[in-house]
Amino acid sequence: YMGFTAAMEDLIQKLTDNPKIDDRTLYFNFLYANFKKSYPEFEARFATMCESKVFCHETGLAVLRVLALTRNTYKNPNKVCELLLEDHHPLVQELAGSPVGPQIMLYYGPDLLRMGLGEDLTDPSGDNMSAALAAIDHVYRAARRTLILAKSGDYQYQLNVSPIVQVIKKAGKDWKGGKQLVDSVQGMKVKNNDLNTEGIVELRRPSVYSSQAT
Repeated sequence: YMGFTAAMEDLIQKLTDNPKIDDRTLYFNFLYANFKKSYPEFEARFATMCESKVFCHETGLAVLRVLALTRNTYKNPNKVCELLLEDHHPLVQELAGSPVGPQIMLYYGPDLLRMGLGEDLTDPSGDNMSAALAAIDHVYRAARRTLILAKSGDYQYQLNVSPIVQVIKKAGKDWKGGKQLVDSVQGMKVKNNDLNTEGIVELRRPSVYSSQAT
């Protein structure tokens, strides 16, 4: 996406200048560069909150990740911050890379959120994003349940969410945004490989939206 090359070059330069920089600060700075350009009206308030290192490395990083997953096209960043501060602490831990156990990476995660939100990216009430975050939280929780007996937490687990993305693509312009995303993940299962390093989402029932359409 726009600015990616410049952001990568800046990231490499920061690593060269300070090889001891911690990974969260590095990742935060990497995402913050494009965030500032995309959300100048919100950036000043966000920067004030980031004077707290706790906020910066937890909720702040999660906010930047969520917005980056939409390629910074979602128009209500204040609501993202509010939702993550008030309602989604387990999701914040996942997005900030601070869970108990292996870190979970969602393969096709950007498509899941960006396309899952549908066309309402202005979302003045925040209801669309609230539903989408609830759906993603559900996906993370389902994956996390399969890792309860993981022998080590020092690795990255990859969950393929492409089956959900395919449902969104199939719906096309009839996709109803975050609310349909929540409905689509209900009853889902996660099937892992024998080493519990990779998994894929299995959807167990058709969406009620699909039923209504037929």
